[in-house]
Amino acid sequence: MGDQQDEGGLTMNNLLSEVQGALDKFKLEDDGPPGDYYSPYANLEKAAVLQEARCFHDPTAVRENPRKCCTVIAQLLHLTNTG
Repeated sequence: MGDQQDEGGLTMNNLLSEVQGALDKFKLEDDGPPGDYYSPYANLEKAAVLQEARCFHDPTAVRENPRKCCTVIAQLLHLTNTG
């Protein structure tokens, strides 16, 4: 089972390296404890996120720009969880 590829051509090793690369982007640069990461949503403004959420009033926005919609949903979830 080790290096078998699925129909997308993605191996487990490739997936792990992609995840590690994503984690490295958010690693803190100072001399904090190892394993400390900052949230990419740490400095969100509630009003700005709510303004961006207006894109859901347009029925074609989700089909035309799904990446932006996913980002807005993630920001809304972060604000819901953090207060």
